[in-house]
Order: sequence, then C-alpha cells, then structure tokens
Amino acid sequence: MSLLGRLLWILVKRSRVPRCEPLDTLRVRSRVMPHDLDLNFHVNNGRYLTFADLGRMDWFIRTGCFQVARKEGCIPVIGDATARFIRQLKAFDRFYIETRLLGWNEKWAYLEHRILDQHDRLAAIVVIRGMFWSKKKGGMTPAELLAGTGHANLVSPELPEWVASWQQSLTELSEQSRKEREQLDNQAT
Repeated sequence: MSLLGRLLWILVKRSRVPRCEPLDTLRVRSRVMPHDLDLNFHVNNGRYLTFADLGRMDWFIRTGCFQVARKEGCIPVIGDATARFIRQLKAFDRFYIETRLLGWNEKWAYLEHRILDQHDRLAAIVVIRGMFWSKKKGGMTPAELLAGTGHANLVSPELPEWVASWQQSLTELSEQSRKEREQLDNQAT
C-alpha cells in the first residue's frame, strides 16, 4: 500500500474512533511492502520517517489537534527530526508505530515515534519537533492547540534531558546558520 493509501486508511479508520488524551501513547499497525525496501532488501531509512508521519497523523486525528488546526487554517510542519535505527524490518513484516507527545514549549511540540517489529521489539525511534503553521497567521502555539482540544490546563511534562540537549543544539545550529547567511549577505553588498 502506498503512503497515500496508508494515510487514507488511517483517516477513514480513525475518524470513527473516540478521542484520546494528548499524553496517551497511540498505536498504529501496518505491514512492510516491497516499495518500502532499499537495495539491501530491508526498510529504507527514509521510510521510517514516513512511518512516523503515519503515526503522527493518527495522533493528530485521535487527539483532535488536526481538527482544531484545520479550523484555524493551519497545517502540520516539522521543524526538525532525529532518528535511531536499531533493528531491520523486511518485506511483509508486520510492524507497529507507537506515538506519544513528549512535551512542548512556547513554540514547539516534541513527539516520539517508536517503530516496533511484530514481536514488539524496537526497530527504530524517530523524534520530531513540530508545530501547526499558517501562511496568514504564522505558528500556532502548542498551548493554543491544546486549548482548542479542551486541554487548556494541561502542563507539559518535563522534556527528557537528551531532548532538552537536542533542542539547545538546534538553537545553536540555527544561530550559526543565521550568522553565516548574514556574512554572505554582507559580502554580496
């Protein structure tokens, strides 16, 4: 099944299930298809990020975040992602994607996707920081989004130490990139 087919399946299947709490861990089941494989005949590393997209869409729909963002004219945007590949998945293996909200700050939400094999062994972990964004309005804060789902009083869990370190390194990387662009702009004038 293609990515679009998998996504449509999630949209149809999940539109009929009750809402979940934002801090719940949600699980999606799927199967590795031949087009998910690379030349080594196991799942392509980029495909794990696609699997994470499917888990994220399931989480967005089941928590009500997607519906709230759509009303505001916002779309989901990934700012950054990190992945760790642990165990290979091969053609026709059943696998699961577990998605949970790690926490948030004033701008970003952090979601973790665990891809598990059919025996519930960890195959990969993908962590993203993202937001809902609109060209007209800019970014929607996680607090605004959660308030729209009826969870205005929900407090972010403390981010794991490694996620806080990752966040800091991303801030430093952005600052360095900005400085380099400014230097190039100054040289061009």
